[in-house]
Amino acid sequence: MAIRDSDVNYRRATLEDVNLLANSRIRFLNSFFNHPYDKETEILDCNLQSYFKNKLESGEYIAWLAEKEGTLVAISGMVIWQLPPKYNIINGIAGYILNMYTIPEERNKGICTNLLRRLIEDAKQRGVSYLHLHASANGLHIYQKAGFEQPEQIELSLQI
Repeated sequence: MAIRDSDVNYRRATLEDVNLLANSRIRFLNSFFNHPYDKETEILDCNLQSYFKNKLESGEYIAWLAEKEGTLVAISGMVIWQLPPKYNIINGIAGYILNMYTIPEERNKGICTNLLRRLIEDAKQRGVSYLHLHASANGLHIYQKAGFEQPEQIELSLQI
């Protein structure tokens, strides 16, 4: 399904976009972490291709793409997952938004906001009752404007 907004074409990613999704994720990660393209990147690419194929097929991953004159200018994604229900997630269906990236020359034009709005609408249609994400300093205002808030509980992580 494609939705046109002025000169930007928004469309949901399909299985034909697996390579594009993997390449975009690698470019984002390499840029964000200042990581060179190396042997580890080749392994990551293989794992990402498999992940996106499997999760798009199962419906556990949704991605929206923004294209201008046939060229990808922005991307977004959402993982949908099930956890034990609790009071603020009564049905246990949660979504994690990631891969929100717009190329520098297309920023501040509302493209990311439009992608986010589409993900939120998809989340509502799929019964997601809780969305979360990690925001960069540059994107924080976009998410706050959409209603995202700092969680009350501290989240910790452990690399194993």
